[in-house]
Amino acid sequence: MEKTLDLRKEISSSFIKHSKFAEGQFTQLAGAIPQEKFLWRPEEGARSVAEAFLHAALGNYLILRTLGGQLPDGVDLQKLEKSTTDKKQIVEELGRSFELVNKCIADTPESEYGTQVDFFGTKSTKMDMIFSAATHHWESLGQTIAYSRMNRVTPPWSVKP
Repeated sequence: MEKTLDLRKEISSSFIKHSKFAEGQFTQLAGAIPQEKFLWRPEEGARSVAEAFLHAALGNYLILRTLGGQLPDGVDLQKLEKSTTDKKQIVEELGRSFELVNKCIADTPESEYGTQVDFFGTKSTKMDMIFSAATHHWESLGQTIAYSRMNRVTPPWSVKP
């Protein structure tokens, strides 16, 4: 008997699996970086460690909003990256952003995957935005890994027992 795929379920569950994995790595990495290093930046004009982590949350919120989801009360997208340098608050914001974008993607009906949306002046589809969210997670994680390594912090998952 041939198995019929529920495309929405397959796409959203695959996305969420990878999203939760990325979130776990962000959380582990943020926990390993000393609080005093959250102000460090590689050069003038580049994001600080705190801003790099908050940029990941910002990306989630931008995708959420583009897909038609509601931002949490008090989130100002224009100010989010510079809103705090407190590690605990940053991890909480990251967690909230991942939870909301994951739920929004899980709730997006397959019939809307081809719906056109505007993302910074570029016409995209909701499916494009799901892929953009996934790639942004890994791009942002890569930046925070590079920042941690420049500060002599080894990502916890790569430490040999």
